[in-house]
Amino acid sequence: MATPHHPPHPVIFCPPSGPSPATLAGGVQEDGRGSRKARDWAELPRDALLLVLEKLHHVDVLRGPELVCRTWHSAVRDEPALWRRIDFRHQRVDDSTRWFLRLMAYAAVRRSRGRCEAFWGDGTIDERVMSLLEDSALWLKSLRIISCERIADRRLSSDIARFHMLELLEISNCYPGSFSRTCIVVGNSCPRLKSFRLSSPSFFRWNWIKHEVDSEVEGITRMRGLRSLQLFAQTVSTSGLASILDSCVQLESLDIRHCFNIEMGDDMMARCSRFETVRLPFDSTDDYDLEFCAQDMNRAVYSRHRFGGA
Repeated sequence: MATPHHPPHPVIFCPPSGPSPATLAGGVQEDGRGSRKARDWAELPRDALLLVLEKLHHVDVLRGPELVCRTWHSAVRDEPALWRRIDFRHQRVDDSTRWFLRLMAYAAVRRSRGRCEAFWGDGTIDERVMSLLEDSALWLKSLRIISCERIADRRLSSDIARFHMLELLEISNCYPGSFSRTCIVVGNSCPRLKSFRLSSPSFFRWNWIKHEVDSEVEGITRMRGLRSLQLFAQTVSTSGLASILDSCVQLESLDIRHCFNIEMGDDMMARCSRFETVRLPFDSTDDYDLEFCAQDMNRAVYSRHRFGGA
């Protein structure tokens, strides 16, 4: 079925429910004699207006303030500093909102005018967002890709090779399968990377999703400057983790919860004890911030005792 064509440059977004733009622009106040006069919000100093807008979620900025008056429209649309750190997480993403949120993401990246330093997207990042972010390749330091089913390893590895300034990268609950190519490219192209997170929604013991054991290990071993590493529900093995620890000697924080291929014997426990923060395969997930489901252990008999659990 052919993909419907959508306008490439969305410029108008519907405001959320609540006071109309006219009401916002024409608030009233009383003078000393008790009479009421309209407050002209268009005269609000630009610096003060930007401070207010920076407190809003970027989705809310795109849905309302630019419709208040010309001054606000100009501030929202023409001030790149407002769009240097773009956060599209914590939105309700379903079939009815996904396309609309992606249009907003396109607009937000364009408004950064090549100066975007951070982009965090939950269900809103696709190939076009990645393409637009290439204009910010010399500035982008933080990229968090969460629950984005249109992001696959082959294309992501090609796009991310341009982001040499990355310091933080997260790939969580995305397209089923490994991100081995992406990890290798990141290890070769992003020497400043200090924090890496790779999460899956569930651990699968066997290879029905074409996710081989230790498929990302080679790439992670090339991320020599890592300080923080989180691998959630990954197929990394005991020997794979050992290789990572041998290479990433600056690690301070390690989280390998739900990585049930790892055997936490005495030697591995001793190696992990040096970290400031460490979370092991069977540790509690009460503070885990993403959705996940029960692990698939059907192809092997596992016990908590074997993996160092209680």
